[in-house]
Formats: sequence, structure tokens, C-alpha cells
Amino acid sequence: MSRYVYSIVRCLPDPRTGEFVNIGAVAGDPVSGRWAVRQLSNTERIRRFAGGAALEAATSCLLALGEEIDQNQAALIEDEAEPLGEDWLAKLHRDHRNVVQFSEPAPIIADDPQEALAFVFDHLIIDPVTPSKERHVTKYDLRRNLREAFRQALVQESLIRTKVEIFVGARVHTPIDFAIANGRAVQLTQAWSFQLAQVEDVPLKVKAWGYALEQLRKGEEARVVDSAGRTSTINPNVDLQVVIAPPRTAQQRDAFEEAQQVFRNLAAGVHDLTDVSAVTSKAAELAQTLR
Repeated sequence: MSRYVYSIVRCLPDPRTGEFVNIGAVAGDPVSGRWAVRQLSNTERIRRFAGGAALEAATSCLLALGEEIDQNQAALIEDEAEPLGEDWLAKLHRDHRNVVQFSEPAPIIADDPQEALAFVFDHLIIDPVTPSKERHVTKYDLRRNLREAFRQALVQESLIRTKVEIFVGARVHTPIDFAIANGRAVQLTQAWSFQLAQVEDVPLKVKAWGYALEQLRKGEEARVVDSAGRTSTINPNVDLQVVIAPPRTAQQRDAFEEAQQVFRNLAAGVHDLTDVSAVTSKAAELAQTLR
């Protein structure tokens, strides 16, 4: 377990009176930058107490907070940002003094942000509808673990290309999470989480991604371009790997089965995090051909 910090998000119909109602909370690890936000599931009582305008302001604040966390976590994967720290949460507490306010940050011991939020909601906020405490593996988690696994497999850092775009033919292109490349791409790896609440969108994204890879497999001329603008050629038979967070619910399983057909047609290897070393070991082997 690690030290996390949290702050309760409050909604005040009139800041002059000091009367407030709790609407949600934010919690995270200021060292790793793993944060999460949660809002009360039933906001009708808040609407009656604070009014629609104040509720909308508080909800918009939580949404913006979630987007800021997502953007920071995506940037962390690319080593392009520092983790959001305890000073970030303290600044939210200092700067929000109107209809939305953050309680003074306080420490809590937990295994992950979701567990910290579960404790806060169970003991300090009381949400009548409590979500599952089972932690969901996100695409961010998959990419972070993959990046670390490439390093542990001793794949040379300069060969691990991220924020990659593959261009096939004249018009088709799609993003790829990781490419092992240096003028020539020898492996492509994509992460997909099937543990999302809105999982019905995932098969559509997989099919759009798969269409570009299908054209590559058919022999269309293609190239890989990374975030630095470096271009690598790519062979139709390039090693293609997929790392997933496996489904848990019936709806998630349906989504995975639909996506799995795309993976099969592309002859892609499919692995979960317990088997990620199979991907990175192959990457290390293929990387030797680039030296």
C-alpha cells in the first residue's frame, strides 16, 4: 500500500454562508501521478439544495478535472510531463473559493486511486450507489506497463517509438501505440482495454484501426511516422501484437469477441498483461536486426 492524498469536492449555493454539499472527490498518488475522480451517482439532492446552476458548475469542474488527469497520464507515458503532485491538489484547494470548493488535501493509505476514493465515499461522503471496487485496467495502464516491459526486455530506448502513425496507401492512416523501428519497423503493438463502462465503442475503434492494418497486410505501400517526424518503412508481414485488458462482463465479452475477429484476420498475437513478456521478448529479438 502507498500514501495517497485526497480532496472532497463541495458545491456551495452561496459561498458567503459557508453551507455546502459534497458532490465528489479526487484522489491520487502524487509520486506516480495516478489520480482518479468520482462524482456522486445521484445528484438530485444536490440540485434541490444548491440549484441547477451550481450543480452544473460543479459537474463541469469534475469533468475538466478528469480530462486534465487523462491528459497528464497520456503525457507521462511519453515522458513529456511531470506527475500531478500534491502541490497541484493544494492549488485546487486554494484557487476554488466560489460555488465549487476543494477540501484541504489529506493523506490516505491505499493500493490505488479507486480504493482511496472508495474509502472516502464510504466514510466521508456516503454514496447510496457504490460502484464495484474491483479495479479496471485502462488503456493508460496497458501502455504504461508495456513501456516498462520493453525497458526490462532491454530494448534500446531509441528503438521504442511512441505516438506513431502508420500511413497506408494514399489516404489511409491510423495511430499505433508502439513501434520498434529505426528506418525499418519490425514490430507494431497496440493496447486495447475491454474493461470500460462504455465498451460498445471499442469494437468500432478496433475495426477502423484494423482496416488500415488489413491494407498493409494486402501489400499496400506503407510507412510509420513517429512523434519526432522520423519515417520508417514497414513490411506487410511485420510482427503485429495486441495487448488487452480482458473482458469481465457479458457486454464486455461480446465486444471482445467482435474485436477478436479483426485480430485473427490480421494474424495478430493477442496477450493480456500476464503474458506481456512474450511481446517484449519478441521485440528484443527483432530489435537485433536493426543494429
